[in-house]
Amino acid sequence: MTINQYNEAPEGGPGEQDPAAAAITPVGASRRRFAGAGILMTLASTPGMATNVCTTPSGSLSHGMATSHRPVVAPTCGGKSPGYYKNNPGGWPANPSCNSDVRFKDIFPVNTPFATLGNLKLVDVFRNNDNTVDPHNTGSHVLAAYLNILTNRSNVISEAVLKNIWREYQASGGGSVGYFVPSATVKWYGPDIVAYLIKTFHQYP
Repeated sequence: MTINQYNEAPEGGPGEQDPAAAAITPVGASRRRFAGAGILMTLASTPGMATNVCTTPSGSLSHGMATSHRPVVAPTCGGKSPGYYKNNPGGWPANPSCNSDVRFKDIFPVNTPFATLGNLKLVDVFRNNDNTVDPHNTGSHVLAAYLNILTNRSNVISEAVLKNIWREYQASGGGSVGYFVPSATVKWYGPDIVAYLIKTFHQYP
């Protein structure tokens, strides 16, 4: 399966391509395919880390990683893609703290080499086509996941966990070198994080 099979087609014009597809290098595409196949295995084999994606019941995902004792509930998988939020301003949360004019860095801190990303308005994060600003469109997928949480379109990942994934990714360098550590032996780089987040957006086989 390719990434476009999981990503919602942008709603705003024929032939509109989601930013995720435009930024994939051959190495990134290969890594995403690996991530897509390996994410469930990683989550399932990591103590205290539930398989929180839209193919399985939702437990809790935390990087600490304390296991939740809450009852297992069905995931809400009505999340939207970066392409949707780019083309549908009416679908954004009715929340002034994250309207389209807010700067990305006001919600997600960005390290110095990628300060340009932090200074973008939220809507421009989705419009960005400069791979040096947001390699692999990691930022746009993190932002889409955040908007999905605020609009209650997806309950698969919490705001706290999402922000922690971004924090670790930035603290380790961001861009093409940064990563999140879901377990002691695994690192998720930008394409891997994107592949995981897409699995929190939609229900798929």
